[in-house]
Amino acid sequence: MSQAIQFKKQFLCPRYWGIWLGVGLLRLLSFLPYQTKFSLGPALGRVMYWLSGGRRKLARQNIRLAFPNHSDTQTEQLLKDHFASLGISLMETAIVWWGDYRKHPNKGFERNLVHYEGIENLKKAQARGKGVLILAPHFTTLEMTGLFVSFLTHFNAIYRPHDNPLMDYLIAKGRSIPLADGRCAHPIANHNTRSMLKVLRKGESMVILPDQRYRARGHVKVPFFGHMTRSNPATSKIAKLTNCAVVPCLTERTTDNRYIVTFLPALENFPSDSAEQDTLRLHAIYEQAIKNNPTQYLWVHNRWDLKLNRKGEIISRKP
Repeated sequence: MSQAIQFKKQFLCPRYWGIWLGVGLLRLLSFLPYQTKFSLGPALGRVMYWLSGGRRKLARQNIRLAFPNHSDTQTEQLLKDHFASLGISLMETAIVWWGDYRKHPNKGFERNLVHYEGIENLKKAQARGKGVLILAPHFTTLEMTGLFVSFLTHFNAIYRPHDNPLMDYLIAKGRSIPLADGRCAHPIANHNTRSMLKVLRKGESMVILPDQRYRARGHVKVPFFGHMTRSNPATSKIAKLTNCAVVPCLTERTTDNRYIVTFLPALENFPSDSAEQDTLRLHAIYEQAIKNNPTQYLWVHNRWDLKLNRKGEIISRKP
């Protein structure tokens, strides 16, 4: 493992005990039968709905911005369904961190949970030998996406380091997925540009999640669901530097607690000379995917940089 995911003695200090308690509870839940996990997930989501007042209010306003024609009833139903999906995502995290595949990489039961569509698009992109940047928008199935991609190919995932050192260690360690060929898919911090370029220039694959708010210098301002917002042009810049293929990847959790992973064709004539136009093109892909599967998108993220009052009303928005 890289230095970024080394265990440190300071993680045993009392200030981290609350996190360890939460991880311990999640570990206990990981022993439950698969279908039981998914029966419990929506109940956890309802608890999160009532306890996370700030996130609930933020998600409600995000949904209203994205779907202005929804009635209040439709908005509230989508909001509750979303929190149910968040609860299930906790169970998915337990699967990814401690799943059967870690002991049996070639035959873990998780391999039976997924149906792939468009694998030929991924293979065709990889056959170019220029590296493949796999785009995975922030749906609540995020953890499972990385797992299912690892069943097909070696890759590294880009992630944003957590502000809490212990959480950063746990997330990075949990996302270090053992592969059937004996290697391991380690995550790469989003500030480690050199490692990203090295992976792609070797002709390998990398998963990037570029659809969230981006405040750093170099951001571009383009509309998302019709509202101007700060966005990350990294996909365009990386593709320009490496000549890699860019393949969108979408994961849907089905009603029978299985998954469909779809690889879209590699983007043609990408990147262009305009990072703004490239990002706008990617936003169109994300928006369509969200419209097709709205409950599973990560609405609790402050995508439009909203500031709310205590009633949950929008005070300001930073475009």
